[in-house]
Amino acid sequence: MKKHISLRVSATAAAVLILFTAVFSVCVFANAVSEFTPRLTEPDSTNEYYYSDKNIFYKYGYGMPNCTAYAFGRAYELLGEEPSLSHGNAEKWYDYNKDGGYYSYGQTPKLGAIACWSYSGGGHVAVVEKIEDGTITFSNSGWNYKNFYLTAASTSDSSAGQSSWTFQGYIYIGDFSGTSTTEDVSESSCKTGIYEVDVTTTLNMRSGAGTSYSYVASIPDGALLTVTQIQSAGGYTWGYTTYNGSSGWVALDYCIYISDAESETEAATESASDYESAVLKGDIDGDGAVTVSDASLIQKSIVGATSLDDSQLELCDFNGDGYINVVDVTDLQKYIVGIAE
Repeated sequence: MKKHISLRVSATAAAVLILFTAVFSVCVFANAVSEFTPRLTEPDSTNEYYYSDKNIFYKYGYGMPNCTAYAFGRAYELLGEEPSLSHGNAEKWYDYNKDGGYYSYGQTPKLGAIACWSYSGGGHVAVVEKIEDGTITFSNSGWNYKNFYLTAASTSDSSAGQSSWTFQGYIYIGDFSGTSTTEDVSESSCKTGIYEVDVTTTLNMRSGAGTSYSYVASIPDGALLTVTQIQSAGGYTWGYTTYNGSSGWVALDYCIYISDAESETEAATESASDYESAVLKGDIDGDGAVTVSDASLIQKSIVGATSLDDSQLELCDFNGDGYINVVDVTDLQKYIVGIAE
C-alpha cells in the first residue's frame, strides 16, 4: 500500500481557508438517515459534493486526489448539509473536532465515521463504509496518489489497518447504526462456476476470504478458475478455487463470470484448455513453474545473450502487449512475489 498519502497545505493557504470558513455552531449527532449506502466506487466528476465549490477543499484548489477533500465530500454526501469538519490538514481533524465539540468521537468503528491518523509530517482521513464479519472497509483518496480506493482492517486492530501510523480515533458525524450496509450484488457474481481473471497483471489468492489473510499464490490475467464456494467480506465477494495446485480465496470483483461449472462438455474442454495455457504463461524454461530463472531468460533474450525458440519467445511476452521488453520482466517478477490485489 502507498504510504504518506495526505493533504499538504501551506500555512498561508490554510490561513486563507480559515478566513473563508463560516463560524461553526456546536453540533450533536445527526438523525439517522433512512438508508445508508456504502460508497465502494469512485464518485462521478459531476458529483457536487466532491467536485464543486460546495467542497471547501475543491473550492480553494486542494481537491481530489486528496484524503481531506474526499472525506469532506463524503461527509457532505452522507449528511446532505455541510459538515462541521476541519478545513486544515488531515492530522489536525481529530483534535479540531475534539476541541471544538462538533461531533462525538471515540475508538470504536461506526458506519459513516471519519477515521483519523497522524504520522511524522502529515496524516490521513478515511470514511467507514462497511463493518462486516469482523472487517472494516474504508473509502479513501490519497494526495499525489489516487482519487479513490478502498482499504480494510480488522475490527480488533487498534491501528485501524495502518500499523506505521498513529491512529487518533473516529469522528462520528451521524448515527447510521440502524441502516443496512449490504449492497445488491448481481446474480452472476454470487454463483459458483467458471470465472475468468480480469486484471492488469496478476490477482492474489489468499488463505481466507479477506485482504488481511496471507498470500497463497498469484494468478495471471485471463486464467479460468472453477469457484466452488462464495463468501462476502470486507466489501468484496470472494470465491474459493484451486489454481496450479494451490487452493484459496480470490476477490471475484476482479473476475468475469463465464459459465456454470456444470456447462456442456465442449465449453468445459475449452475452459480447461485456456486454463492450462494461462498456468504456463511465463514458464520460459519449461520446468512447470514460473520462477526467477524465467525472468532471467527474458532479460538475456532482450540483450541478445541467449537464443530462444518461437514458443519460448511467445511465453516471454508476459503481459501480452506484443512486445518483449523490461516491462515483461517487471510484471513477471511482480507475479513471482505476489504483488496484486
